Amino acid sequence: MSEFDYEKSIWGYGDASLKLSSPTSFRLRQSLSALDGLPARAKVLELGSGAGQFIREIKRIRPDLNCYGCDISQHAINFAKKSNDVVQYDLSEEKRMPYESNSFDAVLIYDVLEHVVDPGSIIAEVQRVLKVGGRFYSFVPCEGDPLSFWNFLRKFDIGTNLTKQFAGHINRFSRKELLKLIESYGFAKDKIRYSEHVLGQLLGIASFFSMSKFAKKNNLEQVNNEQFFYDLDKKGGGAFRLVKDVINSLVTIESIVFSRIPSPNVHLVVVKK
Repeated sequence: MSEFDYEKSIWGYGDASLKLSSPTSFRLRQSLSALDGLPARAKVLELGSGAGQFIREIKRIRPDLNCYGCDISQHAINFAKKSNDVVQYDLSEEKRMPYESNSFDAVLIYDVLEHVVDPGSIIAEVQRVLKVGGRFYSFVPCEGDPLSFWNFLRKFDIGTNLTKQFAGHINRFSRKELLKLIESYGFAKDKIRYSEHVLGQLLGIASFFSMSKFAKKNNLEQVNNEQFFYDLDKKGGGAFRLVKDVINSLVTIESIVFSRIPSPNVHLVVVKK
């Protein structure tokens, strides 16, 4: 299997939304909650912003904040800048962001730590650019957790490398490992919530197996999951979109109702000591 190419699979093209039918809804709700109480002109950074869907929506909802996005993909940054959304986007190196130390009030990351060879270096950079007392929100799918359906399937060698092949996931944290790692860099836990307990996990697994089938049929090594489902939307028409919206709404409701009950999908808010 070749190395995952992040210039071929850029995430964040669409619009994040609080609507129940949006797959971004719960993550957006949790990150906005983490920003509660920040004063006007507070500086907020999304690390790994891709094409900017989350930080763009946060700026729309909280126009009083100074919002920044950075990513290692030049393609993603170029695309994000085309939106003219009053967010500052910057190209970043994987282990060094182009910002001064102690300069941000909050840092947000969605689906990043499971992708990087050295997650500690990313957390160290977040710690560096945050002010003392600054907030760090991260969403991480912990595929090595005992509650993960992926962890269960891999015991039987089912779908072993699908998330690596089609999403670039190389780290399989447990919830305990994730919290211990982040706290080791000078952070104190503030709040932890969970999402996609049962239905959400089943939907995720079905999605990756669908992409695998599509890739084999078309002799592809890599498939952009956002583009894959966008194309399905166009082919499936209104009936497909209705079914998709209903399923996504049920996943969001599941996450809201059971947010305090542990699952492998972790939304963690910590504070820099």
